[in-house]
Amino acid sequence: MGIRGDVSRFRSVPITDYAPRPTLVLAGVVGPTVHTQGPSAGRRCSVIQMGGCNLSCTWCDSAFTWDSSRYDLSRELSYWPVLKVAAHALACQPAMVVISGGEPLLQQRSEAWVVLLEALAETEIGLETNGTIAPTDDTLSRVSWVTVSPKLAHSGDPAWARINGAALVRWGELALDHDIDFSFVVRDLSDVATIDTLVASHGLPPPRVWVTPEGTTAMIVLNRLREVADAALDAGFNLSARLNALVSG
Repeated sequence: MGIRGDVSRFRSVPITDYAPRPTLVLAGVVGPTVHTQGPSAGRRCSVIQMGGCNLSCTWCDSAFTWDSSRYDLSRELSYWPVLKVAAHALACQPAMVVISGGEPLLQQRSEAWVVLLEALAETEIGLETNGTIAPTDDTLSRVSWVTVSPKLAHSGDPAWARINGAALVRWGELALDHDIDFSFVVRDLSDVATIDTLVASHGLPPPRVWVTPEGTTAMIVLNRLREVADAALDAGFNLSARLNALVSG
């Protein structure tokens, strides 16, 4: 996710009411902002925040897109007409549009999904996903790059939910011919060892792996980055900080 800016929402079509097609369920569109981590860190962009997720990470910074225990999702989420989604995402003339969540691929089989990707076709399209769902051909052929972010044990989700072995192997295969990176959020050195095992057992290319410290403050992020840096580099991985945490202090 990017550093959060202004969020536009359409209250005229709440999620509980009839929605004209084609529509997708969104929390909002943010921009202009910057991408906060990985190979696109620091790049100016807009972010489409899709609603819904099949995981429930305890440290999720976008829980308003899925967590009904803390948020009133009938207010946070709305049916958005697809062409208005694209118009809002492109209004700030971003260098790229990032489709995030929640988990965006929960909606990739909607008729509106391809319409959205086609409406954004003149710009660079990034996709962020948790790696539990493999992409359709329509998705893969229309996005510019993908960041796959499998979750580790400290997310709070059970292993059977956060690691879909078949889907992760498929992402690893696709990364040989497509612009696909893998981003892992870590808390300590033991997480780097876990990533090493996941990479080896699922055929993920180490040069496409990014290790990012979990944290919401600059001090936490930098301390964890220092702790894991040598081990991550020795394993052949890349390192990334979290710009949102560093900027906020």
